[in-house]
Amino acid sequence: MSRLVELSATILASPLSFLLLLVLGYLLIVFKRKDSKGNSSSSPSPYPSPPGPWGVPLLGNLLQLTQKPHRKLTEYQKQYGDVYQIMMGSRPAVILNGFNTAWKACVKQADEFAGRPDFYTFKVIGNGKSMGFGDYGKRWKMHRRIAQNALSTFANKRVNPIEDIIANEANVLVTHLLKEGKKPFNPHNEIYLSVGNIICAICFGKRYQRDDPDFLKLVELNDTFMAYAAAGNPVDILPWTRPLLTRSLNKFVGILEIMNKFCAKKQQEHLDTYTPDVMRDVTDILIRTVQETPEEEKEEAGLTDEHILTTVQELIGAGFDTISSTLQWSVLYLMTHKLVQERAHREIERVVGLERDPLMEDLAKLPYTEAVILEVMRHSCIFPLALPHSTTRDTTLNGFFIPKDTLVLINLWSVNRDGEVFADPERFYPDRFLDDSGSINREMAEKFLPFGAGRRRCPGEQLAKMEVFLFIATIIQKCRFEVPEGQQPSLDSKYGLTLKPVDFETCVFARV
Repeated sequence: MSRLVELSATILASPLSFLLLLVLGYLLIVFKRKDSKGNSSSSPSPYPSPPGPWGVPLLGNLLQLTQKPHRKLTEYQKQYGDVYQIMMGSRPAVILNGFNTAWKACVKQADEFAGRPDFYTFKVIGNGKSMGFGDYGKRWKMHRRIAQNALSTFANKRVNPIEDIIANEANVLVTHLLKEGKKPFNPHNEIYLSVGNIICAICFGKRYQRDDPDFLKLVELNDTFMAYAAAGNPVDILPWTRPLLTRSLNKFVGILEIMNKFCAKKQQEHLDTYTPDVMRDVTDILIRTVQETPEEEKEEAGLTDEHILTTVQELIGAGFDTISSTLQWSVLYLMTHKLVQERAHREIERVVGLERDPLMEDLAKLPYTEAVILEVMRHSCIFPLALPHSTTRDTTLNGFFIPKDTLVLINLWSVNRDGEVFADPERFYPDRFLDDSGSINREMAEKFLPFGAGRRRCPGEQLAKMEVFLFIATIIQKCRFEVPEGQQPSLDSKYGLTLKPVDFETCVFARV
């Protein structure tokens, strides 16, 4: 998004280029708005199109979104309601706000809002074989089912020791955090490397040393990709900029090609040593799926073996940034809310003790610790706008007509800050997820959507929950986080593909 804002400002700073495009841009915006006023390509509709702010010609509302678009879009909600429309360049985009509207679209009208827009970058990620960025249809359904089964199989403790792997890595993280002693330091790198090792264990069945060349290459590739993706891709919504951004696009494609080659190398290593009776990791499970799925079934759905194996790359991309960002936010909230940290530690000490590691079976007995995790995810909202959706057919929502192939953005920030659901939503307050008896209020816990909802719900949710709980419970059990003397850390975020905390330092002390 930041790259979009910078490009928009550059265009406006050049009077000649702006004037040349002014008339064309104006006509495009007017045409798009008229075309969406209750009409579709197939038949007229009695319902109006969503309201929304007018923007400048050619650029639409891009300049108004600034560096924190999720906050601006939530401001618009107060003026235009839960369903409104903005112009992303010359392309209309419908914004969905609030829990009830998001739930209605994603769950009750799941098929209608399950599409992905035809963005240029979506077509090159994973050689166009991506599930997460792929459009909704028969092929996507089969791909999703295969990925879901692979992840569920791997997360099953009776089949695979992933829980033990996560618990061991959580202890490695504790060791590295405590090595820093009382000296202030930024925990980002230690967290990122530990999360990366879990991803490698899941995908490649191996824990790497932190100085291993392959491991560092994977970390570097993912970090570079995330940095590029976080800046936004103007060609997706301003396609006329593509000739102007050839160098940038080539760099993006180059990053993807290197990632493809890295994963292809790992896949070949697995194929060379593959044994059907021993499933070492998700890659093995996907190889078995490729071999056991009838060719006619794959052909009917238009699914290739490459589609299936590309799932590994998606796990790497999804698992690195989301989990590491959540853990960084956790450390920040714990050290800036001492009473919360101490209360969670006392609960873990009482239920688990200090001699053994927390287990997943302990989660049900640690309601306050779970409430802390839920509040970290709600308050930080690391995916404020989720990935873009699109409509798969003409539809209506909250009385407004939305044509087929409309770009749809689900404002999860507005869901997490919905004052009708969460009293005093800007406050970090884990007790909001507890009932009068001190147990988790499940109804309240389901009122925000950290893993999405409906057809596009995160297929790795089960594994992600396991990672987050075991890491957080372990560091609370064994570490005490404090704000360095003389510092006042900010709870503000840096906008990108995910919301990360502004760089901060902490001091870590061992629990004795």
